Amino acid sequence: METRNFTPTDSLAKPMEETKGTSWKSIAAIAFLLLVVSLVLNYFFFNRWKEFREYKDKYQALLVSQNSIQSANKARIEQLEQSLDIMQDPAVMKVKMPGTKLSPDAVATVFWNTQNKQVYLKVNNIPEPAANKQYQLWAIVDGKPVDMGVFEMGDTAKLLQKMKITDKVQMFAVTLEQKGGALQPTLEQMYVAGKIPG
Repeated sequence: METRNFTPTDSLAKPMEETKGTSWKSIAAIAFLLLVVSLVLNYFFFNRWKEFREYKDKYQALLVSQNSIQSANKARIEQLEQSLDIMQDPAVMKVKMPGTKLSPDAVATVFWNTQNKQVYLKVNNIPEPAANKQYQLWAIVDGKPVDMGVFEMGDTAKLLQKMKITDKVQMFAVTLEQKGGALQPTLEQMYVAGKIPG
């Protein structure tokens, strides 16, 4: 019978090989698990980052819109304050222009500064013109019509509009003309007219 010498390394070799194989499998499994967790977290945080960017863009757009509205409101308030200053100036004469037979409900008001001769127009109630038409203000000076300029309607009409200067006038009138105005008024298209008081 053959005898075999037993050495301590023989008994340790097999378990160490098994342990080595098992530890690499465990490390590989843990690494794979970490990779999966990392991918899931990356996906989750990427989606949160995208949502954050969308909210940030919406916030920026709202901020720009709010600043624009504030600027427009500030400009409007300044215009209203200027209009109020002009109307309250003791040198300014108020000339009311009621509607004619063509438009009985129409009303406009001229504010004429008798010192610096500047004329301002306030549209109280005049119908909106067709797209190819525009209202024109006239000053009647020594019985003759003098062009004082065309004016805007819509929101602008609610404020005082600066017109041309005149140093003497007996009457103001508004006619409807082709866009850009006319050299002579179309009398059958006169919407409002008012004499200088006194």
